[in-house]
Amino acid sequence: MLAYEMNRLIEMRLVIAHGHLDGERAAELCSQLMTLDALGVGEPITLHLRLASADLEAAFAVVDTMDVLSCPTHALVVGQLGGAALAVLAAARERQITPNAMIRLIEPREQSGGTAAEMALFEEEHRRLVGALYDRLALVTGRSVEEIRDDAHRGRIFGADQAVAYGFVHDVAGSPPPGLG
Repeated sequence: MLAYEMNRLIEMRLVIAHGHLDGERAAELCSQLMTLDALGVGEPITLHLRLASADLEAAFAVVDTMDVLSCPTHALVVGQLGGAALAVLAAARERQITPNAMIRLIEPREQSGGTAAEMALFEEEHRRLVGALYDRLALVTGRSVEEIRDDAHRGRIFGADQAVAYGFVHDVAGSPPPGLG
């Protein structure tokens, strides 16, 4: 991204997260959030989220950062958001979705290798983080953890209006142009 574009986004207090959220991208995102928090004097930060997938640890690094910021974060889902990236959405104080965006509630997948002991520890940590994801989603949606888990097992997909009805987001951002609604 060009320096001018980055400066303009900082002025607008806007952070764009797209693609796959891995450890490197999470570090960049956390850095941007902390910078805006330091510059912001309580003004909200808006996250544009188009994360089709995320590593659990990376998603929770961003969530933990958002939880300690002094300014509120607002999230706008654009495109597709799914898996562990839903934790980032759930950490935002205000949540919206664009009319053509979608949310995929799917079980987070992780792969590990190593010794049997290392894999057992990894599996235990994976279960803990998946539980934390489902707990957070249950908190923001008002649904039970069991319902969230069952819907994730089925791989449910939500359009904008369905995402509002389920409780992932508060409302649909914007409105269609005249003659299209």
